[in-house]
Amino acid sequence: MDTDLSGRIHYTAAMRFFEAAEHALMRGVMDSVDEARPLLPRVHVEADYEAVLSWEDEIDCTVRVASVGRTSITYYYEITRVEDQALAVKGKIVAVAINDEGKSIPLSRSIRTALSQDKFIGIA
Repeated sequence: MDTDLSGRIHYTAAMRFFEAAEHALMRGVMDSVDEARPLLPRVHVEADYEAVLSWEDEIDCTVRVASVGRTSITYYYEITRVEDQALAVKGKIVAVAINDEGKSIPLSRSIRTALSQDKFIGIA
C-alpha cells in the first residue's frame, strides 16, 4: 500500500508518516498540559518531493510547530533517508481547532504556550 508498481514510496504514504510524527509531537505537548486534546482537522496540506524513496529505505520523519495562531497550528515536516540524510519530502500542514459542531474555536492559552515553546519535535 505504501509503494507504487515501481517499488517507490507512493506520494500518499508521506501523509501517513507526517500524521504519525504529529501524533508523537502532540502526545508530548498534551502531557505538559492538563486538558483534553482539541479536535484539529486539516485545512491545508502541501508537500514537495525532493528525492525518491524505495520500499527498502529507512527514513526519519520529523515535525515541528512552525506557528501557532488563535485557532490554528501550522506544522512543518521533513522526511529524510537515513542512509545518506537526503531530504526526500518536506511539507506543511495547517490544522484548525474546532468544537463538536465543526465551528472553529480558540486554542487554550496552555496549549498555545506549550506549542510555542519549540521544545517538542515529533519523530516517526
